[in-house]
Formats: sequence, C-alpha cells, structure tokens
Amino acid sequence: MKRVLAAFARNTVFANIVLVLIFLAGGIATMSMIRENFPEFSLDMITISVLYPGADPEEVEEGICQKIEEAIEGMEGIKQYTTQSSENVGTANIEVKEDYDVSDVLDRVRTKVNAISTFPVDAEKPVIFEFMLKDPVMLLYLSGDMSERRIKEWSEKIKDEIQQLREVSKVEIFGARGYEIGIEVSEERLREYGLTFNMIVDAIRRSSLNLAGGTIRTQGEEIRVRTMGRKYTGEALSSIVVLARPEGEIITLDRVASINDGFTEDPINALINGEPSVLLILYKTKEEDALVISEAVQQFISQKQMRLPVGAYIKIFYDNTEMLRSRINMLSKNLIIGLMIVFFLLWCFLNARLSFWGGMGIPVSIAGAMAILWAIGGTINMVSLLGLILVLGIVVDDAIVVGEAIYFHRKQGEPPIKAAVEGVCEVGMPVIAAVTTSIVTLVPLFYIGGIMGKFISIMPAVVIACLAVSLLECLILLPAHLSHLPNPDSKNNNLNPLTRRLKVVHRLTSSSMEWFVARIYTPLLSKALYWRYILLCIAISTLLLSIGLVKGGILKFEVFPEVDGFIMTSTVDFPSGTPSDVTKQAIEQIDAALLRLAEQTKTRSGDPLIEDRMAMIGQTMEGIPRSGPHLGSVQAILLDSKRRGIHTKDLMVQWEKEIGPIPGVKSMTFAGLEAGPPGAPIEVWLQGRDMNDILAATDDLMDRLRMFEGVYQIRSDFSPGKNEMRLELKPEARTLGLTVDDLARQVYAGYYGEEAVRLQRGRDDIRIKVRYTANERRRISDFEKIRIRTRNGHEVPLISVADISFAPGYSTITRTDGMRRVAVSADVDTNKANA
Repeated sequence: MKRVLAAFARNTVFANIVLVLIFLAGGIATMSMIRENFPEFSLDMITISVLYPGADPEEVEEGICQKIEEAIEGMEGIKQYTTQSSENVGTANIEVKEDYDVSDVLDRVRTKVNAISTFPVDAEKPVIFEFMLKDPVMLLYLSGDMSERRIKEWSEKIKDEIQQLREVSKVEIFGARGYEIGIEVSEERLREYGLTFNMIVDAIRRSSLNLAGGTIRTQGEEIRVRTMGRKYTGEALSSIVVLARPEGEIITLDRVASINDGFTEDPINALINGEPSVLLILYKTKEEDALVISEAVQQFISQKQMRLPVGAYIKIFYDNTEMLRSRINMLSKNLIIGLMIVFFLLWCFLNARLSFWGGMGIPVSIAGAMAILWAIGGTINMVSLLGLILVLGIVVDDAIVVGEAIYFHRKQGEPPIKAAVEGVCEVGMPVIAAVTTSIVTLVPLFYIGGIMGKFISIMPAVVIACLAVSLLECLILLPAHLSHLPNPDSKNNNLNPLTRRLKVVHRLTSSSMEWFVARIYTPLLSKALYWRYILLCIAISTLLLSIGLVKGGILKFEVFPEVDGFIMTSTVDFPSGTPSDVTKQAIEQIDAALLRLAEQTKTRSGDPLIEDRMAMIGQTMEGIPRSGPHLGSVQAILLDSKRRGIHTKDLMVQWEKEIGPIPGVKSMTFAGLEAGPPGAPIEVWLQGRDMNDILAATDDLMDRLRMFEGVYQIRSDFSPGKNEMRLELKPEARTLGLTVDDLARQVYAGYYGEEAVRLQRGRDDIRIKVRYTANERRRISDFEKIRIRTRNGHEVPLISVADISFAPGYSTITRTDGMRRVAVSADVDTNKANA
C-alpha cells in the first residue's frame, strides 16, 4: 500500500494528466447530459381504456371492467389490478411485479384483452399502453378577442409550428372542446314527416361515403374507380335527402333538422385571467433537454406574437424549468462559496498551496461524479442536483485530513516527497474507513421499492460517486500536488508588501489555533478520556433523547417536506349531475376571492402577488385530471417565495376564508406545489363485495380521522352519481311488437345521440350525431311526451309502454383485485401532527 501511494506521490505528471482528464470528462458529461425537472421512469403500470358511449357506471362495470378482470386474473407478473367504471368509459390499471419486464407483461395483457369477444357491441376498441410518469416542461396559453372556433384553429396551428421546432416533439392542447356535427331533430318534426331517428341516420350513412369501385384495365393504363359522396361539413350534409314522397316531393335534412357544425356538448371551459383561452402543454422525450426546449419556445413566442391576429396573444402560464434553473444556480453558488471558505480557512491555519489543492477536491469530485452519472445514463435533474448540493460539504473533509497530515510532516522538516508519502500513509486507512462508512450507509437507499425508490434512486448514486472520486483524489492526486510543498517555517525575505502583510495575518491565525489546541482542546480531551464512561453515558442518553423526540411526535416526521412553491390550486367537487352553470358560479366566487386576496396582500418586493390565474370549468387541474360538469378548479401562479415573503400554505388558509361558504358543494380542497411522487400523506383502502357496507365503513373511518388534530381535507374517492331515470318495458308493450332493445335504442338516439358517421376532417376526428334538440333534452316533462315508433310504423307515447322510476346512481365504481373499493385520503398539518 505504501509503495503504491509513494509511486503516485512521486509522479506529478500522471496526477496532472488524471486531473485534466477528470475535468475534461466532467465538462463533456455536463454538456452532453439531458437536463430535466425530475427523472422520467416507468411506474410499472399498464393502463387499459375502453370507451362505451352512453353507458352508465354499472353497465361499464358489468360489460367492460369485469370482463377485463376475468381475462387478466391469475396472469403471471401482475401484482395488483384496479378498474374504474365511469360514465361512457372503463379503465384498468395493472401494477406489474418488480422482478418482471413490463414490456413482456404488456404484450401478454394486450393479447388477453384483445381476445375478449363478449364486450358490448357499442364498445370501442381497447387502448392499452404502459403508463409513464411525465412532468410537463411548460404550459402556454392562447387568448384574446376571438371566437371559440378561431382560437382553437390558431392553437392547432401554433401546436404544429412548435412541433416543427427541432427541440420540441410533443405538444398537447388542453381546455378546448372537440369538433362535432350535431343533427338536432324535434319530436314535432319527426311526427310531421313520419320519420324515425334510424331513418335519418341511415340516410346520412348512405349519402355520406366514398366507396372504391374496382379498376378499369385499358390497354394503356389502369384506372381506379371511386364513388365520391363523403360530406365533411354541416352545409354539405344539409342537402342529403332523407325522404322522397311518391308525389315527387324531396325532403332534405335541413328541412327536418337543425345542423350545428360546431363543438361537442362537453362543458369544458378554460379562463386565463378571466378571458377564454386554450392551453398548450409541452412535454419532453427521454432524448430532449428541458432547458433547451424552454429557451427555444420562449424565442418562438417572442417571434410568433408579432404574427398573431390583432387582440390575440400567446404567453407562458408557467415554466417548470425555472425550478431546475434555480437548483443549478444554487449548486453553482454553493460550489463557489464553498471553495472560497475552504481556501480561506486552510490558508489561515495551514498554507496557501495546501488550501488551493485541498479546495480543488470539491470541483474534482463534482466533475468526476458528473462523468460517472453520464456513464450510467443519468440526467441532470432536481434529485441528482440535490445529491450534489448535499455532498458539497462532505467531499472536502478527506482532502483536509490528508493535506494537514502532509503539512505536519513537512513542518517537522521532512523532505517534500517523504512528507507526502508519510502523511498519506499515516491517515490513509482512517480516511478510507470514514468514506467507506459513508458510502455503505447510502447503499440501502438503492433497495427502496416502489415509486419512492425509483424517484430517489439517482441521489445515492450521485453522492457515492462524489465520495468515491473524492477519496481517490485525496489518496492519489493530492499527495502528488503537495510533494513540492515548501517548509512552512522557512523564511523568504523577497516578499512584496502585500504578501508580507498576508503572511503576518497567517502567522496570527495559525498561532491562535495552536494556542487553542494546546491550552483548551488538549486539556479538555484529556479530561474526556479520563471520564470516558460518563461521556459514553451522555452520548447514549443523547441518542435515546433523540429517538424519544421522534417517537413522541415532538420532532415531526414527513417523507417529503412542504415546498413553498409558486402554484396554489383550489378544486371544487359538486354532486354528480350538477349543471355546469352551478359550477361556473362557484368558480367565479373562488376567482373573485383570489383577486381580493391579491389586493389585500403586500409582498416583500412590492410586486403583485399573482402573476397569472387560470379557472377551469368541467375539469380539475390537481393530481390526476378528472372531468365532468360538476368539477372545477382555480389555479394561481404566484411570485417566487423570495419576492413574495409569504408561505403558500398561509395564503391558501387566507384564500379559503376569503371564499366563504359555497352552497351545495360536496368538497373544496386546496393544494400547493408538491414535492416527490404523487400521493396523499394518509390513504386507506376499504374493500368488500357490498357497496353499502363499504360506504358505512367509509363514513365511520372519516369520522374517526376528523378526531385527530392536524388531519384535514379528509375525502373519499367515492362520489354519488347522477339521479337515474329508469325505464322498464310494460308487458302489454310486447303486444305492439316492442322490445327492450327498441325502447333503449330510441331513447339512446334521442338523448345521447346516435352516431351516424365518423369522419376525418384534416387532423380532427369528427362525429356526426343525430338527437333531439337541446331544449327537448332539458325537461323531464318533455321526456314523458316523446313517442316510441313500433316496427309496424305506429307511434305510441312513451309513458304508455314504459314504467318510469327514479333512483340514485354511481359516479364511479372502483374495484381492486375483483372487489369494490373506496379510498379515504387526508392531508396532515405538520405544525399540529406527525405524518
């Protein structure tokens, strides 16, 4: 060991070459690595989604979700599966065991699900994919004095232009309704012309299609024959003949129906700063750099703004890379400050050359760690940067110990090379033991399972890499650089005045330290060694006291600390079936309270508290997005915490007070910018076969949670559904030739809408739906007046062939491993309780 270290100490050329190579590798790695907010990783989750238009949650559960469960039950590699049955759609989330390849399980799941032949006829093809945790890079919004159609067209145009940028590949539009051509027919018109919904749908299908007619093979060429009749606009559809009478009268579609070539009836409405807007969300792939995307898009916006219509504008709602830039700046500042402090302290008490090469251990370790991080496929992200920031104060310790040992031997008059060798050999094993101990304590972090383990796995890797490079640097490179260390006690009379004054300061600080060691530290150490058993008891007592502070709840515990971020969100949830107008009124109340809060709050810098605010009606923005007319959110982009001077949590408390009570709301929650993987601090699952038993247990659990101080925002993922009007065919209706299918199909067509044709118009998938007019779908009294057409052409009132009853329904039915499930979650105020 001594010979090896001596060989390195004598070879300064080798040390310099290695030093240059480390810095070169670190520089190349830093410039080559992808920069992103958080590492992108698989959640070991497979998602299946099946659309079932017009079906309620119970029908979706029976027709979609239970059949998926039967297909995948017992499949190797599946840890757990959860299905959700909602109106019009069923989804299944499959958690894959850690030791299995997700792609292999995905292929087997796809084969099993695609082989299901008993899905309802109206169900669409299953969509199956691996679920990845992705963090949006930026959120832009387009707003201004434009119609809904025009703002959507411009947003799609801007999306295309952004995706044409070399740096960006994925942009999604959010907050805009899809296109739809609605054919609305009144009951009066149907009776006037003797029509049915099926007749109108069939007429549209027969008259709106392109059909290949084969090939004409002439002597000179082959000519393809096609019949062209596809109608792409409402205007083109208006001329379709739906009825030709024997006397020659032609009845076209526009005579019996109103044609609306517009948007779907989904009540999604996005407002930015009170103006209708469309959002564009930018994501990155694994090969793209978040900071490069941000810079390219900012440049694009500045140029695009000049080419937008008058009154329109595009802006950044929030840029997630600001946090990453802040963390990079923090690392850079800490590195510079750390170098300055190390250099100054080592210079004061030891030697200028020693202080320089001792401080060099910090950038060398960082550069080496970056090279290793690049080699293992890592990225520069918030987690890896956190590891580098944490290790900055540790990596220089071993260099200081080795450097001080070499300095001591040199001060004893030993030759430079011998002093370097003796010094490093004297403390080499203790330094190796100390660094190895630190590394070993970090190894268990690699074995944390689940999402948490994947999220933080890069942090111990970075810290261990830093410590390992630092150890090699202090044992191999540092002795070589200090092998020419001059004798600290030698006198040099050829010093300039400034150096001479600094020398005086150095002697003063050095002698002060020697006096402290001789007069205070050494006697204290002697007494501590003499009373070693008492000292050991004090240490053990301190350890027990520390454990007691944690166990007793005095020292609070939380996996991820609260982040004083720049975003706060309020979400309202009304009972299912609540019209969007009620939700809109609540959102306006919340938004007005936010504006009042901004006016009343004085920030540290004097700047306005809120930079931007977004209101969403019909969709949530917190956690996993949910949609429905009973849902809404308001989100505020705040000043950064330094200029604001007020914690986000305190602002949310004031915001809630400012809002006041909202009539009829089921729940109102507040959330800030969360750190770490998604999930509530408290979450309990209740499973069973009978939903009534589960709901009773849910109410009891929520009541018990309310008894704990500091536990707040207690909620369950169960929501009562819309009130259902249930129809049952009367026995006497069968004498008219009516069946349950006839009744269901006619009601479905009139109220949900029968899809006549689905066509591709440009980029958009457009459905042509035939149904009753909007006015006839708003009142129960109108429903009771509709006529049912029998197979022989007669019309009978609905109430004469069907019994009508009302019952509550479900909003969503969640099942885990084949049993119905309700999840109860809650947040914890760490000022009052221990997480």
